[in-house]
Amino acid sequence: MKNTERSACLPNGAPFASPLPDWGLIHATGADAQGFLHGQFTNDLLALRPDGAQWNGYCSAKGRLYAAFLVWRDSGDGFYLAAERALLPGLVKRLRMFVLRAKVVLEDVSEAFRIQGLVGPDLPAPMAVARKAPLTLVGLPPVHGVARGLAVSGKEAAFDSGLAPGSADDWQRLMIHAGEVWITPATQEQFVPQMVNLDAIGAINFKKGCYPGQEIVARAHYRGAVKRRAYLAHVEGAAKAGDPLFAADPGRSDGGQESGLVANAAPAPGGGSDVLAVVQIQSHAQAQIHLGAADGSLLHFAELPYAIPAAA
Repeated sequence: MKNTERSACLPNGAPFASPLPDWGLIHATGADAQGFLHGQFTNDLLALRPDGAQWNGYCSAKGRLYAAFLVWRDSGDGFYLAAERALLPGLVKRLRMFVLRAKVVLEDVSEAFRIQGLVGPDLPAPMAVARKAPLTLVGLPPVHGVARGLAVSGKEAAFDSGLAPGSADDWQRLMIHAGEVWITPATQEQFVPQMVNLDAIGAINFKKGCYPGQEIVARAHYRGAVKRRAYLAHVEGAAKAGDPLFAADPGRSDGGQESGLVANAAPAPGGGSDVLAVVQIQSHAQAQIHLGAADGSLLHFAELPYAIPAAA
């Protein structure tokens, strides 16, 4: 299959700041917050440094992702969990079901905070946190050599980044080029964590104790049962999360078969859409992948910034 390199393309070629209204925050506090979250998520929360951040997955008992969180500590013993805002009411309700006697308080605090995506200089190192009251900066891995991070501040706090304005689509496109899948209502419970490369971005710890879906996630890792992966691609026309993908096969009477889903999509600067496409590994290697139907727009794949782990 042909690889087509496409630039992430900053707006006007300049650093920018993008409001992220679709991002929300859960605040977890209490003496047992760290241990409780550690027992619910895919990563090792016990190893999270006070000045560090990490990606985490939250799974159903069947190993399917309810959400992918970016997690960091607050200035004390609590934690902030950033995820798709539309998912938070259900996530808070589900997590509270398992608190039982643990000393943990979980609150959706999205209304109290402003989250911006920053692209430019003077950001923390990747997965590091810097606090400059009333602002928290969370560094993320660069894309095409461009530094990225989140700026989180109270709604009433004045914060001017001095950067040119960007859009949520600009930020989503950079996440797509970084290979960071963002779970939305259209894709909730569709993917085992490895299907969206959470193992490649350090969001799964295979040596920690149990969490919901852990047995299935571990089996997929140790028995080589991951049959789908997320790939970076460009497609002409509009795409959105949840759109079906088809592997074209001229030998079939119907022309092809459904082979995956669009996990995330954003308009590309030159037209069309940049996407993270979760497709069958074999189809990615051997077939042409089309959007929406076997004769839909062709996906042109490009390289991710990380290697997809081989089967254990």
